[in-house]
Amino acid sequence: MQAIKDIRIYRSTIENIPGNSLPESFYNSKLCAIARRIVMKLQENGFSMGDFHHLYINLTTCREEGTISLSQRGRDPYYPWYRYYDVGVSKAFYDQLETEESIDKVIGLVTKVLISFAASDFDEDKICSCISEAVEQGENMTMIYKEKKTSKNRAVIYLRYLDNGKHFPLLRVFDLNGNIIFERDLPETNDLYSYGEIQLSSKKVTIKPRKNTYTENQAPISFDLL
Repeated sequence: MQAIKDIRIYRSTIENIPGNSLPESFYNSKLCAIARRIVMKLQENGFSMGDFHHLYINLTTCREEGTISLSQRGRDPYYPWYRYYDVGVSKAFYDQLETEESIDKVIGLVTKVLISFAASDFDEDKICSCISEAVEQGENMTMIYKEKKTSKNRAVIYLRYLDNGKHFPLLRVFDLNGNIIFERDLPETNDLYSYGEIQLSSKKVTIKPRKNTYTENQAPISFDLL
């Protein structure tokens, strides 16, 4: 089982079955940001849906309001890493999905899907705790992304997810007692190529970019700790 990697929310007014067009996306940037933060917090805690890691929630008028079921579209043999779950909604609510007023109810439906079909040892309280943290903390919510330990200290890169769709990493270095001895905001980024590896000594912390064509001319980020 792999930890969850993505939650996407779609809508449809036709049956989500083979032969029909796929459910459509819709514009609600704040909802998308909250969904991303929920994924980050669930992922940090090892939450799994089983043999797939992309959860596609389809809000549809073709099901009785409030009902949830695995889509009859079935498993795609070429893309086995995602599943659709159909959630019945009213036509009136369907028409409001691009508004901010719909967000709380949509997050409630996402919560029901996660609770109903979790494959890991998460219980309802743990799922709700992750979702509450993501919703209440908003852009200030952090997820542990990478860490490096030595015999003298520990460096951690945390991710924050902004409403504009960018990551805003935070670097902290701790001593052996868990006290923060260094803290620095890192540059906002659309991707995470700049944050490939942490190197840590008693005097310096260095973040090296991933090795790929996008970062071949990019210098590491370094900070003195003394």
